[in-house]
Amino acid sequence: MNFLYKIAMSFALSVSLLLGASAFGLSNASAQEAPKSQKAIVVVSFGTTFAEARQLNIESVENRIAQAFPEYDVYRAFTSKIVMKRLAENSNVHVNDLETVLNKLKKDGYKEVIIQTTHLTPGEEYDKKVVATVEKFNGAFDTLSIGRPVLFFHGENGKPNDFAIAVNALKKQLPALQLQGKTVVFMGHGSPHQHNPAYQALQDQFDAAGLHVIIGVVEETDHPNLQDVEKLLKERNIKKITLMPLMLVAGDHANNDMAGDEKDSWKNTFLADGYQVETYVHGLGENTGIQDIYVQHVRDAIKGLK
Repeated sequence: MNFLYKIAMSFALSVSLLLGASAFGLSNASAQEAPKSQKAIVVVSFGTTFAEARQLNIESVENRIAQAFPEYDVYRAFTSKIVMKRLAENSNVHVNDLETVLNKLKKDGYKEVIIQTTHLTPGEEYDKKVVATVEKFNGAFDTLSIGRPVLFFHGENGKPNDFAIAVNALKKQLPALQLQGKTVVFMGHGSPHQHNPAYQALQDQFDAAGLHVIIGVVEETDHPNLQDVEKLLKERNIKKITLMPLMLVAGDHANNDMAGDEKDSWKNTFLADGYQVETYVHGLGENTGIQDIYVQHVRDAIKGLK
């Protein structure tokens, strides 16, 4: 990468923080008067109020997809109403929900629409706010497909093993020091309403690969929760851990529940129990291997893989 290109990218990223996704040619649908083509990709995320995390984790994925599919117009949508409300009120940043974006694309005459979710697992948020919304638009476009979450297929019936692929991507950010008696503890989200087996399936893949990784979830009513993680650490006689978020964005959960200064954060809970603790507060959206997964899932959706 030459010096002038570095300067250009640095400037573009700075502008992106101030102006949002439109600085990179991305749109919230309402800002674009007419389609540049008849094909669109909508990248739909939970969202975050953390501006830097939004740039590093969400925009990075959107930009990779836009670069990989230049023949498509790329749009952003969020699923969290609270995040969208707070962004509008506190930062004057306006992001539409998926239904609003799809209505605009229909009005503007798009023929082919791919919905790529950045949700990690097919959990409640994905089912109720992505799949359910897309079902309302059956027949509205010539083609309407959903790109699956990171963790979906298990390698059966000739389909990809998304869990093994994810492990290979996550290996990029595992510290070499784990070979010196350290273990990475990933904090996922989990679900308060319905247990999500994807986390255990991913744990099984890490174990099969012989990697020093333990997965937990922040939702106390789901499993494996913090207590489950502590039990496994004791069983494995582990004393040194590195905490990492197993989430697209290093937002509120990563900065507060995982690495925060409150007494009940995971970091301070482990410190109080005598563990040596380091934290890695970076969302999965910064991981180029994870970005590659989203690009591949868009490609699979275009091909009709279900």
